[in-house]
Amino acid sequence: MPGTWRAVLVALAAIAALLVPPAPQAQAADRVITYSVTSQGAVRGDLGQFAAVAAGTLADPRGWSLGGALAFSRVASGGDFTLVLAAPSVIGRLAGCDAYYSCRVGRNVYINDDRWRTATRTWPHGVPYYQQYVITHEVGHWLGLGHSNCPAPGRTAATMQQQSIGLQGCLSNMWPLIAERDRVARNFGVGVRWSGVEGRYLALGQERGPLGAPVTWELPTPDTWGRMTHYARPGGASIYWHPWTGAHEIYGDIRARWGQLGWELGPLSYPVTGELPTPDRRGRFNHFARGDGASIYWTPSTGAHEVYGRIRASWAQQGWERGPLGYPVSGEYAVPGGRRSDFEGGSIRWDSARRVAEVLPR
Repeated sequence: MPGTWRAVLVALAAIAALLVPPAPQAQAADRVITYSVTSQGAVRGDLGQFAAVAAGTLADPRGWSLGGALAFSRVASGGDFTLVLAAPSVIGRLAGCDAYYSCRVGRNVYINDDRWRTATRTWPHGVPYYQQYVITHEVGHWLGLGHSNCPAPGRTAATMQQQSIGLQGCLSNMWPLIAERDRVARNFGVGVRWSGVEGRYLALGQERGPLGAPVTWELPTPDTWGRMTHYARPGGASIYWHPWTGAHEIYGDIRARWGQLGWELGPLSYPVTGELPTPDRRGRFNHFARGDGASIYWTPSTGAHEVYGRIRASWAQQGWERGPLGYPVSGEYAVPGGRRSDFEGGSIRWDSARRVAEVLPR
């Protein structure tokens, strides 16, 4: 291979290494729980698919694995508990169980074959998510948790709420809440390995903090690199996490403007700060991960507006919001020959041909 092409490939490999987030390093579990899988009665569900869904659900860091502190290992027989795909007639003969639903009796976790294949009328997210929910709920009983009720309409349901029967005004949810995971961790003498999103939410005071209660479980972002959870604060609130930026909260009018711009797929990328007060205390801001700098600034009188790139750099040279231009009153927009942002005290225009930023007093 000619030396020039070899050098090009080496350079491209180096760039790719920068663009792809590093894979997280695996960490051994603090405790291993073993389980077996079997069926009882005339079931129509596929036992192999049942076992595969169970394995994925129990290993998911959002669930009872507690971020990896607990490991669930399938064994051929016996184990700490047994997952049983059971015909309704089998469950109906068990003390304290109803043939329509699933049930845990001692070390046996019975999953109703009919519900496994069709879910229930109250579940809004389809059969695949229901299968994960019912595994999580019933195994939660074996882990030592009882049933819980909806704390208030509009809140996210606990995974130990009987969502198969009714939601009581809560939002359906297939993953355990922070309090549920913390309780299981105490039951088994381990510590939860919180995700970046969860860690930030805990630092902000959970429901008592500025975001309110979660209204979604933790989800992958559309670009698949990050994670996010949305919360109940009026006007909207979220925490976004990326392996390069960490986890940061964004809410209210700033979040709404970021959403209008395309969220993390828009020109600003991921947040790199939480929402902060400006030094003059008139406004609020978030900074974002765009390579040449990006922010959204808000005040009650000006609203929320983005400023980024060369225009932001010029505004910073003028003293940010405490300089003669004050706060932005528009986002960046196209003008003949360049781009422009308007401020309380004037404008900044980026001349694309001359590649200079011009300050235009009001």
